[in-house]
This record gives sequence, C-alpha cells and structure tokens, in this order.
Amino acid sequence: MKKFLAFFLALILLVGGLSACGHKHTPGPAATCTEPQVCTDCGEVLVEATGHVPGPAATCAEPQVCTKCGFELAPKLEHTPGAEATCTEPQLCLACGEELAPAKGHSVGADGACRTCGERIVPEGQKYIAPGRGGDLSDDISGIIAETDSGHYNNNIDAYYAGAVLVCGDYALEYFLPSESGSAAYADTVNAFAEKYPEINVTAMLVPKSCTFNFPKGYTDPYDKTKAFIDSTYNMMNSGINKADCLGVMTEHKDEYMFYRTDHHWTSLGAYYGSVAYCGANGIEPLALDTYDTVIRTDFIGTLYGYAGNPSSLLENPDYTVGHYPQTGYSMVYKTDGSWYSGKAINANSKTYAGMFICGDQPLTVFTTANKNGRTLLIFKESYGNAFVPYMLDYYEQVVVLDIRKSGYSTAAVIEQYGVTDALIINNCQAAISLQPDLYSSAMS
Repeated sequence: MKKFLAFFLALILLVGGLSACGHKHTPGPAATCTEPQVCTDCGEVLVEATGHVPGPAATCAEPQVCTKCGFELAPKLEHTPGAEATCTEPQLCLACGEELAPAKGHSVGADGACRTCGERIVPEGQKYIAPGRGGDLSDDISGIIAETDSGHYNNNIDAYYAGAVLVCGDYALEYFLPSESGSAAYADTVNAFAEKYPEINVTAMLVPKSCTFNFPKGYTDPYDKTKAFIDSTYNMMNSGINKADCLGVMTEHKDEYMFYRTDHHWTSLGAYYGSVAYCGANGIEPLALDTYDTVIRTDFIGTLYGYAGNPSSLLENPDYTVGHYPQTGYSMVYKTDGSWYSGKAINANSKTYAGMFICGDQPLTVFTTANKNGRTLLIFKESYGNAFVPYMLDYYEQVVVLDIRKSGYSTAAVIEQYGVTDALIINNCQAAISLQPDLYSSAMS
C-alpha cells in the first residue's frame, strides 16, 4: 500500500510539471544542437540537446557546417594545386577551380618576345630600341619629335571653329573656360563617397585638357581659370580626401607631348605625369619615365579630325601613340554584356588611344598583379583614365576599374568582393563639368 501511494504521488507531481522535490519547473532557453533545455530553478534537464545536423561534406571551397546552427563541423580541405601559373594562365585548384596564384604576365625582352615563355609580344618587323634599360618597341619613328621634347603644337593659322572643335593649325582642341568657383556638385559626390567608406583612402584628381596649355593666339588663356576651378573644387572637398595636383606636375612639362593633336585625350606621357601627381598625394615613390619598356605606334588620326570635318591640316600631321608597359607581372580581365574576357593593359598592336590602353571603355575591369602588398585600388574614371590605369599596376596588388558612364555594378559589392583599400576618382575638368552629377552619384553609390 505504501509503494502504491508513493507511485501515485510521483505521478501527480509529474503531471503537474513539478520536480521530484515538489516545485514546478521553470524552463530555460529551448534546447539547441549542443545545449539541453534545463530548469532554471533546479537544473534538471527538461529536453536533451538535439545534436548537430551535418550539411554537405567539407570541400576545399567550403567547410562542413551544421544546417541548423551554422557551427563548423569540419574545416575546408586543402586545395589540390594545378599547374603552376604561367604568363597568361593562373594556377587553379583542380578540385574547386579557385585561383591560387595569378597569371604572371609577359615580360617583354629586347627581341620583342616574352623573356619567360618566348611568345612574341611584338609583331614581326618592328624595331626594339632601348630608352633607359634596353627595351623600346616602335614603328619607324625617324620622323617624329620625342614625346619629352617641345615643338609638337604649331599654331600657324588664325584658329577657327569647325563644329565644336577649334582648329589651330597642325593641331585641334576642345576650347573651354571653366568657372573659377568650381563645381560644388562634383565635390559633394566625392565627399559623399568618402563619408560612406571612411576606411578607404580616397584621392581625387582633376585633369586639365589641352586648351589649358595649347590655346591659340587671339583666345583667352584658360590656365588661370582652370587652376581656379580645380582649386575651388578641391577646397570644397573634405580634408581627409587626398587631392592630386595633376595641373601642377603637368605645368612643369607644358611644352611636351602631353595631348594628342588630332584627338581629345591626353597621351600616355600626360597620363604618366598624372600618375606622378597621384603618387605625390599618396606618399608613393613614382617609377622614373625612362625605366619603362615602351611601344610606339605611328600614324594615328583621332576623334577631333572627324569632329572637325576632316581638315587636311590634321590629316597631314598625324599623332603617334606611346605605351609604357607595367613593370610587374599581372593578369587582366574585364566584364561586359555579362561575360568575362582577358585583356592587356597595353596592346602593342593598336595605334589608337581607344585600342592601346586597357581594352578601351569597359564597365568593370580587374587587374591582379604579382605585388603582394595587400592594397587594392578602385578607380572611377571616364576615358581619360584609360591611359592612366597601367601605371597603377606597379603600385598595387589589385586594381579594379569602374567606368562611371556605364552603370550596373554595386560599388558596395565591388568594394567588399575585392577588399578595396584605396580609391581614386579621376576625371578631366570638362567631364567634371559636363557629366550630370547624378551620374557620378549613381556610379559611386
């Protein structure tokens, strides 16, 4: 009888949610994969731990994790390295396809072939001369003036307008006088980007155009107005933003071949001086001009010739295009219309501005270099940036380029994906005025 009463009492306590000592349980947090649910009063286990639910087995791309709580159950496996990286192909994992080492890039030798793999980079029949250190690939350049010499622009006629182009003799240009008060809209956009990403080292660079130095007689000198425009715009930018003095560096070389005569872009020499200004604003020692291997292609007739109605004075005085090869190995890919393509920073087979530098205007371009400094530079640009970008490959581990005129990429996603540490907003002054502020904002947001 006593045993029956004890059993009956225990049953009553259990049904009533009471502990063996007669108190009602106070349930703690629900049971998890690793922890049971217990009574917060007496510590009695109310529900056992549920245990992990393993997800797919670990691979070299992903660890194995619990599908319920995300806890890592097994670490990622070691990669299975494929063939060593070559000049053109990265090393990949045979199991998951992840890039383990970037393509090294070609190193052009004095014979025009790659020093590493022997592939001929320079077309047959072209000379390979050597400014500075034994490597200058070029067409027949006997009749041209060296890019660092003076005498490229000869205003021997009364300048005249042909459409929007001012023809000045053996050269033409886009003539404009920027506002000395600067552009508040442009400064606001740069400020907004820097404020949104305070962890990124941000640099702004406004680039003068040819008329700043090569204006014809009878026309107002744009230099002071251009300087005032740049200074005023920079002064409206936050103090933490680096301001590259491109105008100041170029002024020291104002008689040199910094701008095409028949095209609206700067030359690679002008872009080199821009790179010197960028380096100066960021504490980088720039490479000397005469240390680059160089390609020279002649007989280039650019955009201004067509815009001006094909004047014979320009046709009879063609330009030449110079490309300075990056000194570090690199691989380049660009994405357009949803597909990735490989490319080159300098295309020796092209004599045009659009063709020689970084495969022209692409929405997204990514360079991975042989440098190992942990720095990634994001460049926002219009076409003036194309000749500038190759110089940056020698200073960064990665260089990512977004064309501000081609929307469709999330800046935040790009910054996260490539681990961006530095950013440059580079535009020529006329573009900074003529492009709509909302275009900059949408491209950089």
